[in-house]
Amino acid sequence: MAQILVTGASGFIGHHVALRLAAAGHRVIATGRDRTRLQTGNGAIGSVTADLASDPLDPLLAGCEVVVHCAALSSPWGRAADFQRANVTATERLLQAAGRQQVRRVIHLGSPSIYFRFDDQYGLGEAFEPPARWITDYARSKWESECRVRAAAGPRMQTLSLRPRAVYGEGDRAILPRVLASAARGWFPLVNGGRALIDVTHIDNLVALVAHCVDAELPGDGRAYNVSNGAPVQVRTLLETLFAALGMEVRMLPLPRVPALALATVAEQLARLRPGQPEPRLSRYGVGVLGYSQTLDIGRARRELAYQPQTDLGASLARYADWWRAHGHA
Repeated sequence: MAQILVTGASGFIGHHVALRLAAAGHRVIATGRDRTRLQTGNGAIGSVTADLASDPLDPLLAGCEVVVHCAALSSPWGRAADFQRANVTATERLLQAAGRQQVRRVIHLGSPSIYFRFDDQYGLGEAFEPPARWITDYARSKWESECRVRAAAGPRMQTLSLRPRAVYGEGDRAILPRVLASAARGWFPLVNGGRALIDVTHIDNLVALVAHCVDAELPGDGRAYNVSNGAPVQVRTLLETLFAALGMEVRMLPLPRVPALALATVAEQLARLRPGQPEPRLSRYGVGVLGYSQTLDIGRARRELAYQPQTDLGASLARYADWWRAHGHA
């Protein structure tokens, strides 16, 4: 069994990855910036609080064979400098230390947010050319960090990036909670009538793939892999299934894309005038994610990583609903 460093283990994905790898018998070192969220109750997991952008990393990586890099500042809103530090600088430093410590494999969690466009897109493959202008600094920083991961691949250290789309499940405090916060007022703005077709990824599918990638034979040349449940769903169907699982009565209000984007533009401009520039309730990126279709081709992950997603959407949202009722507001 390998000794594995899991970064971002105080977050949703990293926490689940650490538990899964420990259950498989690996020696896991979980690191993050929030000590309280690093506590897993699992004696097989050691926890170390660290800031990857500034703290010494060689001691953290000593003896590690594999790194699973889940740490990131993930938000559609924020300062460019903060995303650069947390997502690019931290990744660069981690890769450099991993090379010095002779880590054999780095598994990096990228993001399909890099594909985002105000357009319907179907069956997107991994080939990618960056846009002239990014819609979010988060997407830009994730692409730049992925480029660093690819450049670090070589005979002594294999690297790869996974691009999971809209990860949800028990413990998610980002994607579905944002939806539920908006729906709590009893109505929900359904951009483009909820007709957009999108991919989502249950956490169980993602962590199973990560666990497989620890020891599997794979190219390791820095290439990226799209990840999803492999079953695109319309936004309206997704929301109706979630609300039904929670017993919520939510009125869906259809909102055409053009007016929605106009409202989001105004909301963003007003937010930038406020002290601290707080994230607006409505953003252009948020409108685009729910209003435009985006589906991924996961054929490369199926062929090269033996990826076989198993999740049933209805059952997985019912599980999430049970968790949310018990822990969602904690």
